[in-house]
Amino acid sequence: MRFAVRVVSLLFVITLPSLAFADDCWQTRAGIDMGSGTTKIAVTEVNICQHQLGKVLFEDQRPIGFNDALAHSGNNQLDEAIQQQGLHALQQLVTQAQRYHPQRISGVATAVFRSAGNGQAVIDRFNQQAGVQLKIISQQQEAELGFRSAKAALNDPKLRDEDLLVWDIGGGSMQMTAWREQQGKAVSDVYQGKLASVTLKNFIVDVLKNQPSATSPNPIGSWRPSVLRFVEFYAHNDVPAQIKQDLSNRRVVGIGGVHGFSIKNQLKIRGNQYDLAALEQASKQQVWKGDSELTGDYRATDVSNLLLVEGYMRALDIKDVTVVKASLIQGVLLE
Repeated sequence: MRFAVRVVSLLFVITLPSLAFADDCWQTRAGIDMGSGTTKIAVTEVNICQHQLGKVLFEDQRPIGFNDALAHSGNNQLDEAIQQQGLHALQQLVTQAQRYHPQRISGVATAVFRSAGNGQAVIDRFNQQAGVQLKIISQQQEAELGFRSAKAALNDPKLRDEDLLVWDIGGGSMQMTAWREQQGKAVSDVYQGKLASVTLKNFIVDVLKNQPSATSPNPIGSWRPSVLRFVEFYAHNDVPAQIKQDLSNRRVVGIGGVHGFSIKNQLKIRGNQYDLAALEQASKQQVWKGDSELTGDYRATDVSNLLLVEGYMRALDIKDVTVVKASLIQGVLLE
């Protein structure tokens, strides 16, 4: 009996440090993805020892038209009005996130802040007045962070980097990212595209329709073939040969709002995959709709998003896309 008691006591003593260590592995973190058209936030439990994401405690987003404001600025500056709008939205999101007592609130800012002449000054202001830690990242960093986010969201330990190509479309930039082995080292192949959600919308409005004062291209209507020809030509000539080769034997994973919300909602897919045929059918119908027949905060870009993705899929012979609920936030949380 005494021996049994000593064994139990010993096991209890041995277990205590491991339990304490397990508790020390978990942190509550908030991540922010401040993009060209949307600002997103999420609060998540993170296992920093095993480098894994846990329970999502809170997530939200706000449409903020930074890219549109910059395109119409005339001096390559984000003006005071859009700064105030962005700061107000950020402060609202941070206030909600703080209810979960995150140990840190960090994030990234992307394309529009790289382009704007005062981009760094705007982010410095946001950091100071909202009490966050945002940093502007390069497009290469954005691509690699997006890949890590997608891999983390898939949560499949058997999945290798070499099995995936991650396709991320934002308001002002597009990335395709794949990893492969070269001379015994892992190297990333990254397509850094400039044609994206807002930039294509602006092309239709400003160039094709010659209506620079318009805020929406809808209805696109009979301009559909012209838009598709432009996108296909652009994709065929802009995407590097190595990415085209990677696409031939990898699962294409779509992340971000264009794939995860805009395309998915318009196609009304129930699962997590869509194909080119479904995209073509939807775009033929949606191009005849005006803004009054569309819903949501992103109606100005929803229909042109269909044509953007359809054109790239045609040009690059992409048969289908697996949609994963991920942005840059998952990568931010794991950093």
